[in-house]
Parts: sequence; structure tokens; C-alpha cells
Amino acid sequence: MSLSALPLPQIVDVLARGEQTSLQHVRLCLEHIERSGLNAFVAVHRGQALERAAALDEARSAGRAPGPLFGLALAIKDNFDEAGIPSAAGCRAYRNRIPEKDAEAVRRLRDAGAVIVGRTNMHELADGVTSENPWTGPVHNPWREGFHPGGSSGGSAAAVAAGLVPGALGTDTGGSVRIPASLCGVVGMKPSAGLVPTAGVVPLSLSLDHVGPIAASVAGVGMLLEALAGAAGQGMARAAREPAESARLGVLEPMSESDPGVAALFDSSCQALRRAGFGITRLRVEGFEKALSIMASIYGPEMAASHAALLSAPAEDISPALRADLERGRALPPEKHAQARARAQALAAALDAVFDEVDALVLPTTSYPARPFGSQGSHVYLQNTCAFNLSGQPAISIPMGCVQGLPVGLQLVSRRNCDAKLLRLSAAVEAVVVPGSVV
Repeated sequence: MSLSALPLPQIVDVLARGEQTSLQHVRLCLEHIERSGLNAFVAVHRGQALERAAALDEARSAGRAPGPLFGLALAIKDNFDEAGIPSAAGCRAYRNRIPEKDAEAVRRLRDAGAVIVGRTNMHELADGVTSENPWTGPVHNPWREGFHPGGSSGGSAAAVAAGLVPGALGTDTGGSVRIPASLCGVVGMKPSAGLVPTAGVVPLSLSLDHVGPIAASVAGVGMLLEALAGAAGQGMARAAREPAESARLGVLEPMSESDPGVAALFDSSCQALRRAGFGITRLRVEGFEKALSIMASIYGPEMAASHAALLSAPAEDISPALRADLERGRALPPEKHAQARARAQALAAALDAVFDEVDALVLPTTSYPARPFGSQGSHVYLQNTCAFNLSGQPAISIPMGCVQGLPVGLQLVSRRNCDAKLLRLSAAVEAVVVPGSVV
């Protein structure tokens, strides 16, 4: 069987046992990337990746112990710094931005033995959730031509969903790992705030930005998170392979407005979980429906502060949409930002209290499947995800099924700094919720 057809943990095992070399694996991934028409990558490090893979193979032959991600081909989003490589965050104005060192998350992946094969396409400056980029072109959803993959980490999710790479790195400020994972039918996790360093990531909102992994399975995400989190990640990979036997799950009410097919899939998933022995409790969280407006009043001013120079960039270097968002963020009075921060703290406290009653929350990651390029109203994709950036709690999206042939995800959320517990619960839910289809 081709390595590209195996889940990430099995690829790691095959490489560690020496049944295939890293060079063979990386070369195969590069061939898949070159043949793909998804526009998932903005840069492919062919020469560098092949050289790195060959060096890793030589080191192992010389008796050096392989790292936990030995020889594994991975992709990173275009907003992660790479030493000596243009790191533009999908923004034409930053096309000549060349960092001197790797982002901390990238360094940790390399230290674990991974091979970075390229940089993935994304929404301009991560300021959006469709990955329709005016400079680098739109990322195509692997499930349907002409449809977006979600965003802003759309290239990373599309690359994993299409089997171009077994895993990828993204960022999540309001849902930008979980939304494309949902719409591309893969697993994406936003860890607890602070678990994975954001040093060396082009910021969108310094207080809301998170770094998270994307893979085809919970076990794959667990392996990546263990490497990304450093000493704090010890045991994450094992947790993702040891499903919890049962759990108390909370369903938020009222549910946000959603596609009828998504609602039906969610109801079916809850029924399957109940039959498998999971407890299902209906809950209300005061202020949850206000999370999107709270987030906008926080990330807007923070984005404008981090990227004030972009407002003087020439028109050909910044899109009208991004310029408008920057101007809106700059115009927000400081007291409005402070009020939003206070409201976010209140919402976080309300969400924390929920976990005295249940082990995890469960809800659709996205209330709608992917839409065609150019569709309006993309903010609806954030309504179930952004609250957990405000609270800093870990949240993961796993495949739930398809609506008219397009995937959507099931989101699980746990108490802050209980990421290993969330991985165990997610592995159990993943085994029960066999993705089905709703016409």
C-alpha cells in the first residue's frame, strides 16, 4: 500500500521501522502536490525538503535515534515564519518579508524530525474564513470544484483532505483551523490558549490567536500536538490512542441557525452517542450567542494595531476588504475594546462553569457546509467556534458526515488545559460517529 493512503500514525510507524525511507515518502508527497489543482500551496520547498529527508535517512542509518515525527512530510500555513523564506501571511504587502528564524512551532516540528514540504495558501492576513485570496488565488475544496474550503487555514485543510500531506499546521483566531477542517472532512484542533507558542506567527489578534494541527484522524492530531506543545504535550499522542469509555456531553441550547441537513446530522450523531453509553445533557450558556460581536470588538483593534503600516500601503498591495477591516478596527474606541474584553471574561466564566456538569460540550463545528466562491454571509461559519477563542478552552472538529456531498464537522470542547482529556473523548466519539450523509 502507498504511504499516502495511510493515516499519519501509521506513516510514522512505517518510517520509524525503516520499511520506507523519508526520501521516498517526501518525494511521493511532492509529486501529489505538483499534480494537484487545488491551489493549496503558495510555495513548495522541493529541493530543501528532499535534502532534509535524505539527511534524516543518513542519520538513522548511522545509528542516530529518530525523532517522534521522523521523516514525516508536513505543510505549514503561510503566516508561520521560516528562516530565509518569504513569509507573507497571504498578504501582497508582505511579499518581501523574510524572517531570520523559524516560528517556535515550526522549530518544534523540525526538532521532532518532520520535513516541511511547503507553505499553504490562506485568507489574506488570516482575516476571513473562505481562503479566497485576491493575490494567491482561491483554495479549492477537494470535495467540490468551485467551492471554498473554509479558512483562514484553507490550504492546510485542503492539502490534508486531498492526501497531499498527512498533516499540516494552521492558526485559529475565531475558528480558522476548525472551520476548514469541518468543511474539508478532516480533524483540526485549537489547543488551550498558550499550550502551543505563537512566537513567529504573523499576528491577527494577539489575545485570540492559537496555533493548531490538522490531520485525518484524532490520533494524528494528537501526535502533532505532542510535538508542538513541547514538555507540556507529553502524553498527548497516547491520549489520542486511548479512547475514553464514556463521558457526559453537553449540548448547547438554543442551537444557532443552521442548514437543516447539518441539524439532522447532529441529531443523528447525538442519538448514536447516547446508544453508545454517553450521557447527553441540554445546557444554556448566558452570552454564547453574543460571542461573534464580542470577538469582532477585540480582534479588530488588535489587528489594526499590529498592522497599522498596511493602511498606508498602495492599493495594489492590499485588498479593499482588508483595508476596510483595518480601518474599522482602528476607529473602534478603546473603551469599546475594553468592554469587549470584560464581556469575553464573563463568557469564559460561564463556559467554565459548564464543565462542573459535563466532561465536554458537543455542537456542530459549522452550521453550514461549504459554499461556492463569492458567496456572501461567511460570518455564519464563526458562530459556533469563536466563543472558545475568547475562553481559551481546547476545541476540536472531527468529521460528522456530509450534506449534499459536502462534509461538516462535529466540535467537542473541554475545560481549559484539559487537552489530553479532550483527545481521549474525541477518539471515543470518532469511533462512534461514523460519518453519514444527509441528502
